[in-house]
Amino acid sequence: PVPITHALIRDGQRHCLLGANFDPGCPVHILQGMDDSDVPYTHALRVVERLPKTGTLLTLIADGDHRLSRPQDLQRLLTTVAEFPISAD
Repeated sequence: PVPITHALIRDGQRHCLLGANFDPGCPVHILQGMDDSDVPYTHALRVVERLPKTGTLLTLIADGDHRLSRPQDLQRLLTTVAEFPISAD
């Protein structure tokens, strides 16, 4: 078992993205498995609602789990990273 400490809870609260709109100043692409038993895909939907409409993309993988570690998931991750816009700014 993984210990859940008070410090871990406080750290999570400091990094919570669901309280207000958040603009990271860069494009965001979230890949989320819909069969994720650790983080429900609805959490990703809520995060996307807080990000800017421009430059935000959510890809839901219907049969993907938390790790997205199957060969087809890893290929999708690699393709996503390769296609991600990179700015010289």
